[in-house]
Amino acid sequence: MDDQAFEAAMAERLRVTILSGLLPPGTKLPEETLAETFGVSRTRVRPVLQRLAYEQLVELRKNRGAYIASPTPKEARDVFEARRVIERVTTGIVARTILTPSIHKLRQFIHDQETAALQGDRQGAIRASGEFHRHLAQLAHNGALVSALESLILRTSLIVALYGGPRTLGSAIEHQREIVDRLEEGNSDAAALAMERCLYAIEGALDLVHVDPPKVDLVRAIQQVPVGAAPGVPAGRRARA
Repeated sequence: MDDQAFEAAMAERLRVTILSGLLPPGTKLPEETLAETFGVSRTRVRPVLQRLAYEQLVELRKNRGAYIASPTPKEARDVFEARRVIERVTTGIVARTILTPSIHKLRQFIHDQETAALQGDRQGAIRASGEFHRHLAQLAHNGALVSALESLILRTSLIVALYGGPRTLGSAIEHQREIVDRLEEGNSDAAALAMERCLYAIEGALDLVHVDPPKVDLVRAIQQVPVGAAPGVPAGRRARA
């Protein structure tokens, strides 16, 4: 494996670890620890951290090192406001063109989310919710909107991990069902409104106060992710890594 491919694999494994919730927001990522974990020099770790910083999953703090991004309450509200603007548009577009197989796929994402929630699999529920919104947006066939939304969905995963409680995603499931029902009817305005309500419900269920993230064992968290596993990480982003 050449240097570029190896660094891409490192970035992928860290990305999956972060999005799986094994490393909570605010966790420090010491270069020396990562270098030892992956068996490489610190020089090869730096571009990986820069890549994840570009994706807004990691923050590079001057003279302090790298940390898992920890969105502030204001940033969390901004993310949801931006998502409401974009997803109202994409949902309205999709309502005019969606086909039955896509309706079934969206319902499957809702089912997966509900099943994960009932099993106490919080991260599984977060992933399924993200996939619902990601797939719906892709059906609009507007690359610019999908690209803008992708980074917001990644940020939302961090926000829910930091500020969410047991009812955060559960509050969205009924709204997601309504979205799909309105899409099936071909009612653009009603579907867009249902999407807006869904995002308000998720945001409203967050406890937007500053919290101190729990301390975790960085090496152990990374080792829990199988090599090549990528739950909830979009294929397009993997290809660019």
